[in-house]
Amino acid sequence: MERDHNSGAPAARSPWAYLRRYRVRIAVGAVALLATNILALTVPYLLGRTVDALRTPDPAPEVARMALLMIGFAAAQAVARIVSRTQLFNAARMAEADLRSELFDHLLTLDPAYYRDHPTGDVMSRLTSDVQTVRALWGPAVLNVINTTFMFSMALALMIHIDPVLTLWALLPYPTIFFLGRLAGRHIHRASRAVQEQLGKLSNSVQEDLTGIGVIKSYTLEERRRGHFGGLSETLLARNMSLTLVRGLLMPLMTGLASLGVVMVIYVGGHAVVSGRIGLGQMVQFNAYLALLLWPTMAMGWMIALFQRGLASWKRLREILDRQPIIVSGTAELPEQAGGGLEIKALNLELDGKPVLEGVDLHVPPGTITAIVGRTGAGKSVLVETLPRLIDTPADTVFLDGVDITRLRLAELRRAIGYAPQEAFLFSTTIARNIAFGYESSEGLLGDGSAPPPIDRDKVMAAATAAGLARDLAALPDGLDTVVGERGITLSGGQRQRVALARALATTPRVLVLDDSLSAVDAETEAEILGHLGEVLGNRTAIIISHRVAAVRRADQIVVLDAGKVVEVGSHEQLLVAGGPYAELYRNQLEESGERVPATAEAT
Repeated sequence: MERDHNSGAPAARSPWAYLRRYRVRIAVGAVALLATNILALTVPYLLGRTVDALRTPDPAPEVARMALLMIGFAAAQAVARIVSRTQLFNAARMAEADLRSELFDHLLTLDPAYYRDHPTGDVMSRLTSDVQTVRALWGPAVLNVINTTFMFSMALALMIHIDPVLTLWALLPYPTIFFLGRLAGRHIHRASRAVQEQLGKLSNSVQEDLTGIGVIKSYTLEERRRGHFGGLSETLLARNMSLTLVRGLLMPLMTGLASLGVVMVIYVGGHAVVSGRIGLGQMVQFNAYLALLLWPTMAMGWMIALFQRGLASWKRLREILDRQPIIVSGTAELPEQAGGGLEIKALNLELDGKPVLEGVDLHVPPGTITAIVGRTGAGKSVLVETLPRLIDTPADTVFLDGVDITRLRLAELRRAIGYAPQEAFLFSTTIARNIAFGYESSEGLLGDGSAPPPIDRDKVMAAATAAGLARDLAALPDGLDTVVGERGITLSGGQRQRVALARALATTPRVLVLDDSLSAVDAETEAEILGHLGEVLGNRTAIIISHRVAAVRRADQIVVLDAGKVVEVGSHEQLLVAGGPYAELYRNQLEESGERVPATAEAT
């Protein structure tokens, strides 16, 4: 049966909705399970017939016939059980794959703000541990519910047919069993959620420590982090022990109470046989039916635990699925012939209730290079993050080629803007495939185990050269085919930034945004790369943030931000003559580097 991810559909309100796609499999599994129970209940009947036959003058032929029938029914029961488990468990596995795919698809739609509020380790824990727990709810739990329903309904009917009074004695402990199950279920639900939440904290701590292992070693924090991990692990252990204690007590209690019913049946039934109310064969048959009820009764505690744990995990997964993206795609498309002009009008922006940008007005003509400078915390990164809508932008404030970016389709907007952040992220693959990541021929870049698609190596090499990587590639063992390791760990900080820059250049965007993306390279290399940027861009637009003012002095216009406001706009020479904040910043940086301050800057 085909699996239908249907990632665009609204999230299911119930975990059972995922099983509807596989209702044919579940129906086949349920029918096979019904057959399993019918065949299992036939064996006690044959056993009773065998006992009665032993009391006849010549029991051998009948006993032999009953034995062959029991062997045949047992073999058929084994086949039916295999079919039932295969169908039901496969349906659960397929539903698990659908749920995991839907979760991942939904995570891709959420804004960067979601990931700032939710640690990666916790999200990973939900996609792995919680999804597996929900799958246990769909598989073993569902199978045992169906099995218990069939077995109890049919076995009780047969037991009542033999002797209603004896059946009443057998069922006497069951009200207590159901009460204990309900009581334990509430505790298991709370304890299961606590366990999953603590597992998320532990996963996040491990993920942070392994990512920052260099910092831990540099500051000899191994013992402190070991203690932190130990504390989280001990809390997880304590919560698991609390959960295990209830689960461990539940099954023996239910088994003991069910066994009490067996003792009552033997005592009362023995008297019934002696008095002649029922025959010996019927007594054996009745006890066999009661024995068949023993496993479903024992499994009831396990089923309650599976249900409660599964529902607790489902609630954690629902928290992801219920989270709606703040940034919603528009429907408009960009004009085909426009060149990447930007207009920002009276842009005000708050983050976490604090104003970050206030009344920003800026005009960026198409095909020009605009540099943005300012002190740390001035709002430079926030301003450029609004352009591809990594931060939600108010309507009618930011325009690309005359179109309000909130009206544009997100995919088209982000294809039009190549963004290279300061913190360069690389995938654990080759340099070539990291550079090719952003354009269409790199689909399936990280792959699913199959051979990755070919890439345009000439295009990749041109982007790498423009990003100043040519000399580095010559020194690397496999050039473009060098595998960079997790997060690009085998490369230096400057090399990672230039690979990220090459990736942005390879997409040939209308607007290239460099958010201090060359901060890890030396000043000479940065100036060289930015100096050749105009040739690489052609008639495209670029916005560059740099903490080195001297590196951006060739820009067509320079924008100075201070406390979220535009305080100066002009060319390098114009701003030096103006003698404002830019001239002061430029002069201070030259003095710090030991360079001679130009006369124009000295005059200010």
